[in-house]
Amino acid sequence: MYKKIISLVVVSLSVAAVSASYNDMIEAANNLASDGIINDHSDNTSLYNLDDNVLRQEIAAVARGVAGLSKKSSCDNIFTDLSATNPNSWACVNVEVLVDNNLISKNTTFRPEDKITKAETIGMLIKAIGFDYSYNTASSKGWQEQIVDFAVAKGVIDRFYDYNSDATRGWVFEVADTTIKKDKEIKKMKEEGTYSDETL
Repeated sequence: MYKKIISLVVVSLSVAAVSASYNDMIEAANNLASDGIINDHSDNTSLYNLDDNVLRQEIAAVARGVAGLSKKSSCDNIFTDLSATNPNSWACVNVEVLVDNNLISKNTTFRPEDKITKAETIGMLIKAIGFDYSYNTASSKGWQEQIVDFAVAKGVIDRFYDYNSDATRGWVFEVADTTIKKDKEIKKMKEEGTYSDETL
């Protein structure tokens, strides 16, 4: 009898944790939609497709919004696999503005429909918001661990170690929303004179 009760309690707590996480993702998505960063599906949140993997073209659009940049008016065909119509009509103007503002590198290809890892996502969003991160070439830690350490210290994310796991839409929305909030928090503290490197 006691074992059954304990099992039910554990299951209930697990469901509650999952629900809380899901609700956090929905809230983050709605916040980003309110800021005009992603499409607004607050009336039908299933359309946020939280469990789907994020594509590189999609994270570029989110990063552009996080950086507060406007879309380019036209596509200059910087990448051989990205044009005004390929693979769609919206990716190029979101991606190329990141190149123009030195947020991503100008390579031959962009691979817009490839998935993106969690570590790569963190790197792009941290750079987009303008946090003072720099890679330490003298460190024994790899770039993934360094960028995640930085994001954890800023309070943007909780510690994780599966750096090369594919990022999901819900996870990206939470990270992007938290990044924006932390940036606003830091700016406010700087205005009030209460911020230091040890504050967060």
